[in-house]
Amino acid sequence: MNRLGLFALLFFLSLRAFPQSPTIEYRLGMSKPWTHLFEVEVTFRNLPEAPSTVDLLMPIWRTGRYIVFDFAGGVQEFLAVDGRNRPLPWTKTDKSTWRIDKRRETVVIARYKVYANEFGMRTRGLNDEHAFVDGSAVFMYIEQYRNLPLKLTVIPYRDWHVTTGLDPVPGERFQFSAPSFDYLVDCPLEIGNQKDFEFEVEGKKHILSIAGQGNYDADTMMVDISKIVKLNKEFWGDLPYERYVFFLHLTSQGGGGTEHINSTIMQSRPFVFKNRSSYRGFLGLVSHEYFHTWNVKQLRPRGILPYDYMKENYVKELWVAEGATSYYGGLLLVRGGFSSVQSYLDGIAASVQGDRQRPGNRIQSLSESSFDAWIKFWKENEQAYNAEADYYDRGSNVSLVLDLEIRRRSKNRYSLDEVMRTLYKRFPLTGSGYTNDDVQKIAEEFAGGSLKEFFESYVDGTAPIDWERYLQYAGLVLQPKESERKPWLGLAASDQAGRTRIYRVIAGSPAAEAGLNVGDEILALNGYRVRSSDLPERIAEYAAGGKVTLTVFRDDTLREFEVTLRPQDIPAYVITKTVTPTKLQKEIFESWLKTTWE
Repeated sequence: MNRLGLFALLFFLSLRAFPQSPTIEYRLGMSKPWTHLFEVEVTFRNLPEAPSTVDLLMPIWRTGRYIVFDFAGGVQEFLAVDGRNRPLPWTKTDKSTWRIDKRRETVVIARYKVYANEFGMRTRGLNDEHAFVDGSAVFMYIEQYRNLPLKLTVIPYRDWHVTTGLDPVPGERFQFSAPSFDYLVDCPLEIGNQKDFEFEVEGKKHILSIAGQGNYDADTMMVDISKIVKLNKEFWGDLPYERYVFFLHLTSQGGGGTEHINSTIMQSRPFVFKNRSSYRGFLGLVSHEYFHTWNVKQLRPRGILPYDYMKENYVKELWVAEGATSYYGGLLLVRGGFSSVQSYLDGIAASVQGDRQRPGNRIQSLSESSFDAWIKFWKENEQAYNAEADYYDRGSNVSLVLDLEIRRRSKNRYSLDEVMRTLYKRFPLTGSGYTNDDVQKIAEEFAGGSLKEFFESYVDGTAPIDWERYLQYAGLVLQPKESERKPWLGLAASDQAGRTRIYRVIAGSPAAEAGLNVGDEILALNGYRVRSSDLPERIAEYAAGGKVTLTVFRDDTLREFEVTLRPQDIPAYVITKTVTPTKLQKEIFESWLKTTWE
């Protein structure tokens, strides 16, 4: 045998000794979008001959929302074939697992359809106008191969185009690559006639992708979003991506957003962009979701690193992942000049009232609220407000006072800013993730002493926040608006389909003591018809201690309840600057809000 033949033989033997890794290719079609059915195909090649079965899994949740979804329930017409298109037997072993008997075949192809008509959940949606895909709601995977690179080919309907954070395959239209399944499902796709506006910030490409019509000004939005990008670059020190996509859906029911590895999907009502207050609210959403690019997509609690798509991922740190993000989402807008200092202080005053008024803050701790998100927070029931803390709002409030505590103790040398940046450096995405103990330890490094009591009281406990004390560190005075303390029912109602229904009854309130329930349909106040919009004004006409009669329908039965009014338990507040601030108070105020005292 000549040397060339010997080399060929050795190369052939090496291939048998070291078989190729499996390759994975997805195809996504939408030939009849009005049916809301995606057509999905996933091909696995170079599989080992043994074992004789493989399990295809459909995730049960999507990142960014800690609740179990029914993604598998939308799957239909599942089929498995080998490389020669011969059917392979399969069976379901549980609601989200398809077990394929591949025998000794090395190629397995699965084809199925997914019903998708839930744009509002930011999971999967398809209609005759456009498509949106969060991959965790559409694509199946094999657990042992989820870290392998893969390709995705999209077959858009007619002239639709694709916008995504995935990398395009050079020379191939509508073909994209991902280093892993995790990356694939963290890069949503918008497919349709969306308008894509490209702009560069800090040397990196950004895209504002808008689906739907509205009264927005894309140029103004790009300028403002660029400022938000720069504020975050200054805060964190880097931009952990090469390209970023701001997806925006404009719909009549729009609201909320979800963070992803190099993009965010946001929703808004179409005609809110000319109103200054509403537009400021939209920028708040942008600021919150974009801050997540670091806090939760790179810096993650230990319980969600890595993600387990097939079960609940319990963590006690959502107050940091979401609460601190809520805190900084608003704070950075003040520092960037989008909001006035006074409007920010007014917001804190409203937060104080909300914090003190919510009974659940005295029952459930932040760490417990975080842990129970899967079974409580996202399944809000009529008792939630009375028995649960909100790790968004309460977490934001605790982040704020922790920030002020660190500034006071360190003589304003350090703040929560340094804590967040240090967490980001010490707990990279390639690491193990952080815990509440890690947050406390790093905060203590910058505070210069123990924060055990603080964390026991506000993170693991339910102690009321001493707002007056913490705000005083920045030279701020919290005062109740006693003059605005009107008579109060202690319920919240909304008008739907011409009916006024109670959706919240605060524990211990006059309404609760009178026996009113969530779900009661309010018909009249003292014999005269009333709606949710004029109910507070009507109540304000009465004196504290007076009695009113509410007529309601409960289970189609007419009922009357006599309610004894009293002043609102928790007043509204106002925050002002102290007349004689100390040097440290002024320094904390100015560095915290990036403004001047005068």
